[in-house]
Amino acid sequence: MNNVKLQNLRYFVAVYEQGSISAAARKVNATQSGVSVQVRDLEEQLGLTLFDRGSMGVKPTRAGDLIYARAIRILREIGRLGDDASELSGQLTGEVRFGVMPTFARAILAPVISAFCAENPMVEVKVTEGYSAQLNQMVLAGSLDFAVVPDGIIPGGLRSTYLDTDMELLASADPVGNGERSVELARLPTLHLALPGRSNARRVKIDQQLANLPDAAQTVLELDSMMTTLDLVRRGGWCSILPGCLCLPDLNDPAIHLYPIVRPAMTVDYLLVEPQAGSGTPASQKFIEDLSEAIRSACGKCRAHFRGGNARNT
Repeated sequence: MNNVKLQNLRYFVAVYEQGSISAAARKVNATQSGVSVQVRDLEEQLGLTLFDRGSMGVKPTRAGDLIYARAIRILREIGRLGDDASELSGQLTGEVRFGVMPTFARAILAPVISAFCAENPMVEVKVTEGYSAQLNQMVLAGSLDFAVVPDGIIPGGLRSTYLDTDMELLASADPVGNGERSVELARLPTLHLALPGRSNARRVKIDQQLANLPDAAQTVLELDSMMTTLDLVRRGGWCSILPGCLCLPDLNDPAIHLYPIVRPAMTVDYLLVEPQAGSGTPASQKFIEDLSEAIRSACGKCRAHFRGGNARNT
């Protein structure tokens, strides 16, 4: 038992989370044979069969499930050794690699990055903008430390933390409805809607509401570009359903009309996703704290704006 190596555990965790030797090998940048040898060494040292192997890949045994739970705790503690050393040095170093959905790239992210980099000049920040499916896979593959995504299906091997709930807003260049500060989609005439593609996690909830509308179906244009969507809406003729955080710069802009969607209310939950087996560096944890605070503040500002009766509809 004294011969169990950290590499044995890392390779075992990769196989468990990826569900195949080949996928695990790509994740840890090793050969398939090397990964297989490390996992078999661990099985021999423990005297347990951790995977049932077949033509369709590998499936963890009950023993494998139990050892995985223990292994990720061990790897987290090992990661915290580096955290402790960094904290003792008094200066954050290294890099922060993270992904965000376009919602935050417009008005929230830049101030957070500016303040963080000024406070931590020794940390290199790398940002990827994308939609949830892409970002989840990048965190799972180890190319990102964490990501912020809308609520949806979280792949195995990742853990999620709820951050806040945002309002979904109907955005239009022209007034809609009957002078109300909010809108019910079912009571509106047919709209020309520019919406994200069906792989977008927000689109699932939007489609659920649209499916319950009267027979006069809405005209939908799939557009996976937030900035183009905003430009299209401002030009008139098209509407969209957009997160409140994205629309913060537009709350008092007379060129665009924003309406909370009610009965039923349409909202989006934001989640922080991280590797199940990782604890994150001190630098990434500090950035997570700063970004999470900014997101919660933005959601609060949007709620306060409409709660205070400031929604424009004329």
